[in-house]
Amino acid sequence: MTTRVWRSWRTWCAAILALAALALTLFCGLASARWIGTPFPGFFVLANRVIASVSLPHWPVAHHEPIYQHAVVAVNGQPVTTSQALYATIRQSPPGSAFTYTLDQAGNISQVTFPSLPLTGKDYGLIFIAYLFLGLVTALIGIGVWFLQPSSAAAQAQLFTNLSIGLFALSGTDLYLTQWFFRAHVMGEAFISAGVIHMTLVFPVDRLGRHRRLFILLPYIAALILSVAYQLALYQPTVYSLIHHLCEGWIGVAGVVFLGKIVWDYFTTDSYLIRQKIRVVFFGGLAGYAFPAAVLIYSGISGGEVPVNYMAFAAFLFPLSVGYAIVKHNLFDIDTLLKRVAYYLALTAIFTLVYIAFLTVLNLTLHSTDLARTQLFPLFFTLGVVFLLNPLRNHLQRGVDRVFFRLHYDPVKVQAAVSASLAVTLRLDEIIHLIWSTINATLGVKQGSILLLAPDEKRYVSSYSETGQTSYIDADHPLIRAMQQGQALSRHEVQYGAWPPSLTPLDAQFLIPLMFKEELIGLIILGNKESGTFFSADDLNFLNTLAHQSALSIANALSYQALQVLNANLEQKVDERTRELAHANTELNASLTELEQAYHDLQRSHEYLLQAERMAALGRLTANIAHEINTPLGASLTSLKLIKDLVEEYQTSIGDAGVSAQDHHDIAAEMDQLVYVTSQWLEKAATYIRSLKVHNSDFGQAKDVSFPVLEVIEDVQLLLAHRLRLSQCHLKLTCTSTAPFLRGDPGRLSQVMTNLIVNAIDAYQESGRAGGEIRVEVQDTGNRVEIRVSDQGSGIAAEHLEQIFEPFFSTKSSGAGTGLGLPIVRDIVTNVFGGAMRVESILGEGSVFVVRLPKAPQCTSTKGVP
Repeated sequence: MTTRVWRSWRTWCAAILALAALALTLFCGLASARWIGTPFPGFFVLANRVIASVSLPHWPVAHHEPIYQHAVVAVNGQPVTTSQALYATIRQSPPGSAFTYTLDQAGNISQVTFPSLPLTGKDYGLIFIAYLFLGLVTALIGIGVWFLQPSSAAAQAQLFTNLSIGLFALSGTDLYLTQWFFRAHVMGEAFISAGVIHMTLVFPVDRLGRHRRLFILLPYIAALILSVAYQLALYQPTVYSLIHHLCEGWIGVAGVVFLGKIVWDYFTTDSYLIRQKIRVVFFGGLAGYAFPAAVLIYSGISGGEVPVNYMAFAAFLFPLSVGYAIVKHNLFDIDTLLKRVAYYLALTAIFTLVYIAFLTVLNLTLHSTDLARTQLFPLFFTLGVVFLLNPLRNHLQRGVDRVFFRLHYDPVKVQAAVSASLAVTLRLDEIIHLIWSTINATLGVKQGSILLLAPDEKRYVSSYSETGQTSYIDADHPLIRAMQQGQALSRHEVQYGAWPPSLTPLDAQFLIPLMFKEELIGLIILGNKESGTFFSADDLNFLNTLAHQSALSIANALSYQALQVLNANLEQKVDERTRELAHANTELNASLTELEQAYHDLQRSHEYLLQAERMAALGRLTANIAHEINTPLGASLTSLKLIKDLVEEYQTSIGDAGVSAQDHHDIAAEMDQLVYVTSQWLEKAATYIRSLKVHNSDFGQAKDVSFPVLEVIEDVQLLLAHRLRLSQCHLKLTCTSTAPFLRGDPGRLSQVMTNLIVNAIDAYQESGRAGGEIRVEVQDTGNRVEIRVSDQGSGIAAEHLEQIFEPFFSTKSSGAGTGLGLPIVRDIVTNVFGGAMRVESILGEGSVFVVRLPKAPQCTSTKGVP
């Protein structure tokens, strides 16, 4: 059964039992209330016609020879077979009518005559209310103790005992009218003795061994036999009375054994906690039975004028004290309770005696005087009590403390002296010695030790020991975890096996935590007092205050020690640190020199790589250059040859009469046409050379000019015209604005576009597709220019998208690329133009490179950029 289920089951059981007790009390209370004002014989008769052992002093039966447990067989000579018939006969006549009852006890017939009486409200309260109160309170005490300590054998025993007593008392109020719970009443009576014996076996010391269940079961088997006999002989008056007397005797014997066991345990146990619990039971019994005893004594002296039923209102104090002793495990809570009980019992007894003596004196001396009859006498008497009450209470408190809880020291003065001594020292050894000497002088403790947390925080080690032996407790010990709550612990409050063996040589009995800022920095271990008494609640208060003062002083001393050690080693640590810093500074300078050299080497390597990439790109464009230059040059040479022929023809025609002026004009016109065509071809070659010059300009001499974006792209298109025709690709340029401008180096943008368009051409070639379209879209967004270069070539795998901008990474076939093109492009876009670029690609469907360039670049530094 899990803890949560067990708690739920325990709660439900306790609630059901409590509700059952309340329901039985309510039912019996309402049922018995009908007796008020009803005539009855002056005694009560059970359902089996046996006279119950219940009466009040003013009832005639109380002054007659005992007739209890006699069976009523006839009223006024008329036989009666049931108690209800008897009550009906009485109710037929007015109160005060005399009735003669014929009684039978074990065959002995006798007659008595009593007048009938009306049951008054006072009579009802003294009998029925007393029984209801005792039964309900006793049952609730047993249920509450079991609910608080369900695993305690003593709590279980008290539950059975109190439920039996509660059932017996509550059902007893129903025996004289409805009589529904007659059988439950006798069953409760039979089981009271079993519960008391069960309690004897487990409280205050559980002495049961391996036959535990058998010893507990035997008294309940006996009670069950008595209960069965009760049930069988319930309506046989003679046998019923015999079993009733047997149950009463058995309960008396069980009670005597229980009290004897408590006395035996008190003098034989070595546990102070057990003795304290027995003292609680003793005071509870004294409080529970002192009042009933006083009632009995006064009733006997007064001739029975005081009803003894008042005893029921105080009897619950005894089971309450037993329950308190079962539930409470804190010695000092019990000690405080004992002190208060002793004080109030003594105060009550003294005031009672003083009051009786005062009344006696007044009655003898002032009864017939004029002073006693004056109206001012009650006022004077009250004022006298008021003036005497407080002094008497104070003297009584001091007397109880001296007699029962004697202190041989003044805690306030001792604490003041210790506080003054602790304030003037920061030496740990002096503080420890002062603490122990104070404890020794005030409490008389000769054995013990003071443990402090070791520097490694793994255990608490003795810093002072009266015996000279070294003691310790591991920091993870369950006892340490319990003391971290800041509560003092007694050996009697710790479960068996949880007491550290290392404390055995000290005969340790009591542990006081030393708490500083909610941390357990140490503990004070105390052995037995020389006087043989245990520590009281006042001792605990004194020790707790001393521990608080000591913890603060010890923490200050430890801090002072650490500061001394720190000061002693500070200069050495400073020198060591200075040498370390100098050595680190030397190493740092050497590292910086190495880093600078490595940076310069990396810069040169970077420049070499960029130069190699440019040369490789230039090599890839050689065919384009040869084609684009050779074509206009070849055409120009042809035109020049034709011009030369025309010049020769013209020279030979001079002076020729057959050549007319018109012929000369025709030759001149043809020569002019050829010159024009030649100039066009040469201009085309010059334009191509200019574009090539822009692309391959010196990147170390970066420009910062405003230039049209479309012209740069058109120059790149012209530069790559032959490559486009060979790959059967065509470039489509679109722009959303008339003429977007950028500021920076046009050669750098030319290099970016060349790389992106060449990559698009290569993508078509790798995919095996002919006649592909490369789209270049230019969009002016106001403060930025966005250039998108897209193709429908081979595309890039998703796992390669994050790597394509890394140097020397290439998705092209071996030897087809250097892996530097895209890293250079991104470097130019981000570092030269202060822009950004991204790529979108699907393998087998194509790629889109998006370049976003600000019109006013965020970064104009070109250092280290190709």
